[in-house]
Amino acid sequence: MVSKKQRFRTVVLIIILAAAIVGGVFGISYYKGGVTFPWQVAVGESDDKVAAQEPETTEPKLVIQEKEKTPEVSESVQQEETAEVENIKEEASEDETENASDVATVGTKLDYYGALSVEDGRLVDSDGNPAQLVGVSTHGLSWFPEFVTADSIKALRDNWGVNVVRLAMYTSDYNGYCVGGADNQNALKDTIDEAVKAATDNDMYVILDWHILNDSNPNEYKSEAIQFFGEMVRKYESNENVIYEICNEPNGDTTWSDIKEYADEVIPVIRNVDEDALILVGTPKWSSDVEAVLEDPLEYDNIMYTYHFYGATHKSSARNQLTAALDEGLPVFISEYGFVSADGNGSVDKREAVKWMEVMSEYKLSSCIWNLSNKDEGSALIDASSDKTADFAYDELSAQGQYFFDLLEEEAYTSDSEVSDADEESESEEESIESDKSKKITDAKEKEKTLKDSEKSVEDETDSDKNSSKKTSNSRKNNR
Repeated sequence: MVSKKQRFRTVVLIIILAAAIVGGVFGISYYKGGVTFPWQVAVGESDDKVAAQEPETTEPKLVIQEKEKTPEVSESVQQEETAEVENIKEEASEDETENASDVATVGTKLDYYGALSVEDGRLVDSDGNPAQLVGVSTHGLSWFPEFVTADSIKALRDNWGVNVVRLAMYTSDYNGYCVGGADNQNALKDTIDEAVKAATDNDMYVILDWHILNDSNPNEYKSEAIQFFGEMVRKYESNENVIYEICNEPNGDTTWSDIKEYADEVIPVIRNVDEDALILVGTPKWSSDVEAVLEDPLEYDNIMYTYHFYGATHKSSARNQLTAALDEGLPVFISEYGFVSADGNGSVDKREAVKWMEVMSEYKLSSCIWNLSNKDEGSALIDASSDKTADFAYDELSAQGQYFFDLLEEEAYTSDSEVSDADEESESEEESIESDKSKKITDAKEKEKTLKDSEKSVEDETDSDKNSSKKTSNSRKNNR
């Protein structure tokens, strides 16, 4: 039989098991949300009330008010900023207008003729009509590249009206093409490329100048010249406005025979690619001896020989040599000149400038004045105090720059008039001074002659008196 103690344990175990089963069922139901206990009803109702009241909160109103106020503040600030911007634009516009009014302009542009050629010793266009190029030469591309930009060249065309720019690329001087290294060569070619594009865009001609100077004889760097011009002509074959100057100023003991030997090797390199390109060839003695060329010219078409002068140094004898060659039919291009001394310094010699201008105007010579820079020397066209590289005011030009600008404005290069009124007055004053000097000298000579005649007359009278006295004495002696 089962004891009471065993029955009691069994009952307790059953109760515990039943409680565990019931507790597990309620636990699972509560976890799954299937049972709601009495104490949860009040909490749920409270949550519902809170949830129902949430839409009535004032926070959205605060947000709406902030959004309404923000545009009002922004609109006010925006109006102030707009007013400031407009004022700045007006001031900038006034400055631009003022600066534009200060820019010196001649008001006209010289013609662009298209493809050029040489006929009967003269430069002509494709229809055979006379063509005349008037412009400026840069200084060394390595030294003043800031004056050889697209903006600078455009300004030359727009403000001064010139139709040609000469790119002076030194060969052996500091940072020259042949001595400055590969990086320098690439930089020089980049400068040239920008200038050629700018000239083309503005209907201008451009001269690629192989600027020999201290190397004296072009044969010294002949292989480099052949390589350079070969590369350039292939690059600009389709450009009718590119002109090739194969040697700037042969000097020292370099003869025309030396130059001709060089030219006979360089010119075919250009002609093999562009058979019609205009080519300029330097002459002995810093491109001033054209007599030697007359005796033995090159046998190519579309060739012109360069002649250089500086008014304060080269005078009547140089002009006579040039005009004699021109009268013989030699095609001449004045690829460099100035009205100061040949060393690039000094002041403008206006008297000689007038005479040189008469020659250039009479023969319609093409020319490039030296030089576009602000170097502190007489030949620079820009005053040394100016830091601008384009759009110059008149007072930012040097004395030679102002003189050149005045000539452009008077159309002195292309007109048939010999000299301007101012130049005529200047020359007239000088002639008047010379006349006064001559008159004074004549008067002095006449006075001297009169004095001598007077002295001679006195001497004659003295001799006569002596003779008379002698006769009287003799007579007296005889009477005694």
